[in-house]
Amino acid sequence: MDVISVLTISVLMIIIVLVPGIALSMAIFPRRDELDMVERVGISFVLGLTPQFVLYFADKNSIMPINEYTNLLMIILITIIGIAVWNLRRENE
Repeated sequence: MDVISVLTISVLMIIIVLVPGIALSMAIFPRRDELDMVERVGISFVLGLTPQFVLYFADKNSIMPINEYTNLLMIILITIIGIAVWNLRRENE
C-alpha cells in the first residue's frame, strides 16, 4: 500500500466515526458553550461507535445482516436522528 491509500483510508475511518458522533454529541449537549472542542471530539469519538453497536445488537436480535449497506444505513440513520434531536432541543431553548 502506498502513502495515499493509507491516508485516504485513515481519513475515511475518522469521518465515518466522527460524523455520527458529532451529531449525537450535539444532540446531548446542544449549546456550544457546554463543552470545549477537545471534550466534544473525545465524546464524539466514543459516541461515533454507536451505529456499530446498534447494528451488532440488531443482528443478534433480528435477521438484519451486517454488511456494507446496513452499516451505511445505520450511520446515516443515527446521524439524521442526532441532527433532528439537536434541532428540536435548540428550538425549545
